[in-house]
Amino acid sequence: MTEEVINKLPDIFKARIGTLKKASYDNENHVYMSESQMKVILFDKIPKSYAKNTNCPNVPASNDALYMSKDDDWYFIEFKNGSVDKADLYRKIYDSLIILLELGLMPDYSCIRGTVNYILVYNSEKYGKIQASKARDMNFDYIMRLSDQEEQLFGVEKFEGYLFKTTHTYTKRLFEKNFVIPMEACETSGDLRK
Repeated sequence: MTEEVINKLPDIFKARIGTLKKASYDNENHVYMSESQMKVILFDKIPKSYAKNTNCPNVPASNDALYMSKDDDWYFIEFKNGSVDKADLYRKIYDSLIILLELGLMPDYSCIRGTVNYILVYNSEKYGKIQASKARDMNFDYIMRLSDQEEQLFGVEKFEGYLFKTTHTYTKRLFEKNFVIPMEACETSGDLRK
């Protein structure tokens, strides 16, 4: 996020600015899923204060990061370095959107559908679609690298047009290529990404 965008943020967000690298940290395995120093809101730090301020008995789940571009597109980003539990993923999606609504940052779902995008970044080396086979995994990884295409996984595509403007499931490499590099270029060049 640019300084201009950060300066317009509400205090609850300003207090939780960090890097994409920090947001991508996997506490269990002690690894980062991104090395980008791009600034984001560490959204997973919001629910605790939200629950306290609203007297909510349970702390909601949340996505890892929220990025706001200069052209007013918002991007929820969730990093998954291991297995993906759809129920947990969906709860994070719904709880994060409820937080935006209740904090008054979005007036309604129609505004969310026109503004907020969703990106799930997963570790393709740890996500097993079928029974593990080293040769099959090598072939699949090779083909996916050659095709350089996004593969819609985990059912997040069903939220596109319903809750989000767009949805994406990216490997770490595709996330870098399709999101990080273009956004960093946009921030430094002054051009709007369309």
